[in-house]
Amino acid sequence: MPKTPYPLTSHNRPTAARPRPGSIPTSTAHGPGAGSLDWNDPSALLRLDEGGYRVLEAIATAGLTPSASHSRPNALVGIDGKTYWAKGNVQQGLVAELIAGRLAAHVGAGPAAQIIRVTPEILPGDGSCNHLLGVVVGSADQHGMVNARDLAPLLAGGTFDPGAIDPSYRARVVAFHTWLGVGDAQVLVSMTDGKVMSIDHGECFGNVPDPADAPGVITVDIPGVDVNVGRESKHVLPAVDRIEAVPEEDILRAVACIPAGAEWRSPSDRRLAIGRWLCQRKGMLRGVMTAWMTP
Repeated sequence: MPKTPYPLTSHNRPTAARPRPGSIPTSTAHGPGAGSLDWNDPSALLRLDEGGYRVLEAIATAGLTPSASHSRPNALVGIDGKTYWAKGNVQQGLVAELIAGRLAAHVGAGPAAQIIRVTPEILPGDGSCNHLLGVVVGSADQHGMVNARDLAPLLAGGTFDPGAIDPSYRARVVAFHTWLGVGDAQVLVSMTDGKVMSIDHGECFGNVPDPADAPGVITVDIPGVDVNVGRESKHVLPAVDRIEAVPEEDILRAVACIPAGAEWRSPSDRRLAIGRWLCQRKGMLRGVMTAWMTP
């Protein structure tokens, strides 16, 4: 069943003047990552916001056990039949989790994030999940994947083969984490094909200066896996290509159409600052990643 529209309420409906139909503000800015959009002009973002956002209704709990996390996620089943790990609060606001999840899916580095509505009827009666009530964010569950932080016992028991890690996916996640400057970086690892995916993006976008700061390479240790897996140029360069190929207009869409509220922390000026910062960092990524890679 398709997702249903969730209309904008009066407190988060944009009020600024709209640009001419079909127009996209342009920029005369120069420097790394400078492109066609003027990130100081909110009109393009507000035009997208006026279309509203779409929400996925949660219809049941999924009964899965989460890893320990600041945000206390819970697995919920959406009306589309898929399972999502829902969060009602994260360090830098739900806006961080949603934007990062949208971009992760766009470049193939992580599961997609969705806006999810949670009602009291589907939650346990003991109140243990009441922090999820309302409009929250959810990340698609990845069957057969395990948080790298939980792999040590599986490695010791012989049920995880560190030699099976897919180096191209690891390089892709390193490039993605480096682009976003992910704090408390975490990854999922597939127990069947060795794929690696980025998860838990609540500690993103806490500081988005203009001009952007230079990225620093961010890697996540995976128990038993050589730290050099994925550093070869044949894996790193395609990973960088994927991120560089993301148009500014897609970054604008990633920061648009997001709920308002205290837990979201999503005023338009902050979202514009995030988008501008991401574009500038994208222009710096190749130099940083090529310095890290091996021949």
